[in-house]
Amino acid sequence: MDAGAFGRLDELFTEDFVYDVAALGYGRLEGARAFVEASVALGDDNPLGHHVTNALVIDAAHDEATVRSKGIGILTNGASGTVVYEDVVRRTDAGWRIARRTVVPRRRPLHSG
Repeated sequence: MDAGAFGRLDELFTEDFVYDVAALGYGRLEGARAFVEASVALGDDNPLGHHVTNALVIDAAHDEATVRSKGIGILTNGASGTVVYEDVVRRTDAGWRIARRTVVPRRRPLHSG
């Protein structure tokens, strides 16, 4: 994805996927066309890389699961940011794909309440 291989989105997402980046100010993107348009519009402001780690299956049914993971983005100026991905993944004929991703930015370190 980071290389701009938009023609391969079907290897990652379902046909009807929703990519919710409202918490980052970009709204809710529905489907490949909206996702590609938003990615292209960001241009050089896109991260150089998205690194996903600490994936945890929270709830699973036969053909659908809820997954939470951490994302780290590295920007062209060397800065980095971290998010939590809250995903719903669905089993398709081609394998498991992301049907919905909600991106939740982490802006504060761990703190006691």
